[in-house]
Amino acid sequence: MRSGVLVPLVTPVTAAGHVSEADVARLVGAVGGYVVALVPGLSTGEGWALDDERWAAMVRHSVTHAGGLPVLAGVQCRTSAEIATRARAAVDLGVSGVVSPTPTGPDVSQEEMFRHYADLVAAVPVPVVVYHESAVSRNLLDRETLLRVCELDGVVAVKDSGGDPAATNALLEARPDVVVWQGYEDLVVHTPGVDGYVFALANVEPELCSRYYAGDAGPAELDEACTRYRLAEPDWYRHVKTDLCRRGVISTPATVNPCGER
Repeated sequence: MRSGVLVPLVTPVTAAGHVSEADVARLVGAVGGYVVALVPGLSTGEGWALDDERWAAMVRHSVTHAGGLPVLAGVQCRTSAEIATRARAAVDLGVSGVVSPTPTGPDVSQEEMFRHYADLVAAVPVPVVVYHESAVSRNLLDRETLLRVCELDGVVAVKDSGGDPAATNALLEARPDVVVWQGYEDLVVHTPGVDGYVFALANVEPELCSRYYAGDAGPAELDEACTRYRLAEPDWYRHVKTDLCRRGVISTPATVNPCGER
């Protein structure tokens, strides 16, 4: 699995709510020269709100227009069974890997989280990336469970959006046999040992993200861009879409779920 900048693609939709293949193609073309992988269907892509049809369309169009870049399909569903079903569908669509959070709910136990990933790697013949977050799933893997998950054959990376740089650094200090990507632009300066970034900012500033990874841009420039695109707000993906629409990269700023509920 690669190090560098990965882009969690927004999901371009028409006013009628359909995924626009032409917009996906333009978006991928705009970012493709600066990133090492495309990640449709995660939180920036409103993955929690995508029904099967729109999710499949977004993944399919990303694969079609990837231009040789690997496509790692985000799979944000509520249950392990739903995640496994969608992950198998992603394999059929030609992805290089899948990115999965834990099942949704505050009462999901650590053992259930571990079993979720053990079952998922057994269900699909492609690499699995752990999406370590709580905003959608409403739970979080603890350090011991996450390290156990990282030992599973088939788990190759962690996208760490847990929001705690101390926890990220503790994970890195344990030297798991996987790559670790930081998911928050504002925390990257506090987690210098990560292998790469999965940044919403890469949708609108892929060149800046690439320069930052290479050490050719500083934290102040990154922070200014995040402020400009309002990435710290709960509906950051709306602001990203608005700017992409202003530039003509996507046709409308429409969101998948107009209410913004998760």
